[in-house]
Amino acid sequence: MRKRLTRSSTDRFIAGVCGGLGEYFGVDSTWIRLAFVALIPFSYFLSVLVYIVCIFLIPENRNIQHTDIKGNMNDILHRLHHRIENRDTHDRSKKGRK
Repeated sequence: MRKRLTRSSTDRFIAGVCGGLGEYFGVDSTWIRLAFVALIPFSYFLSVLVYIVCIFLIPENRNIQHTDIKGNMNDILHRLHHRIENRDTHDRSKKGRK
């Protein structure tokens, strides 16, 4: 599976940009935050502008769970069939007691 750069939805202070960069590069996000802050006086606040641009360019990680729809439908149909069979046998046993 290909690794994607996304903003973190869990490791965030402002918008999750540094958390997402940390997850992507396998580095603690604290180091990336410190680098952004350290660059502010030396870059004439260009790092703040880069952070704001990253907020809009990097998509947010929404933790969407990918499912196998065919497998889920088979499971649902199997359980439904099992319930119908159990109801039929339960109804037959009630009729026999009367």
